[in-house]
Amino acid sequence: MTAVTAMTENPNSVPPPPDPRPRPQYGELAPEGWTWKPPQDQDRVDAPAPIAGVGAGVPPTAQPPAVPAVPLQPGQPFQTGQPHQPAQRTVPRWDRPLTIGLLAVGLLSTLYGAFSLGALPDAMQLIYTQQGLGTYTPGVSIGPLTSVGAIAVVFIWLATAAVSVRLLLRRRRAFYIPLIAGAVSTVTMFAFMLAAMLNDPTLIEFLSRQ
Repeated sequence: MTAVTAMTENPNSVPPPPDPRPRPQYGELAPEGWTWKPPQDQDRVDAPAPIAGVGAGVPPTAQPPAVPAVPLQPGQPFQTGQPHQPAQRTVPRWDRPLTIGLLAVGLLSTLYGAFSLGALPDAMQLIYTQQGLGTYTPGVSIGPLTSVGAIAVVFIWLATAAVSVRLLLRRRRAFYIPLIAGAVSTVTMFAFMLAAMLNDPTLIEFLSRQ
């Protein structure tokens, strides 16, 4: 029966005196019957927050060990336990040599096309001689047309080489760039040749009689 109950039942009773025994110091054994009550620090601001799963008789859960991040090399498969990394584009091994080969062929074709445009007056004279049309006299517009055409095909090849090298450095497919550029360069070269031939009235008259 506690002291409060005893006082309620007998108001004239005197509460028991405090324990005269001194409080045990650090490292000493507490006397028999003495208990220590911890201060109520749960409401303190600076008190650490309780960890989920720790305390109240629940053993702390074991945390998995941290796996160091190891960067993946190009072509290395993803392994379990490594951090997720974005999938890299896979480029066939034949793409790089094929692209370089097509660029080399395109360079030779570009040089041939530029010289062919420059030699267009000689080709026109050969046509005049074969058809008996006399001597070919180049018009005023032949020189600018052939010069612009030669510069155009060279520029197409330079742009093709720049785009192809950029794609190769980014590990992306680039073989189709020289193919497309070759078709564009061929159409451009024949367009300038046709424009130069159509500006010759003698040749146009001869073709209209056929």
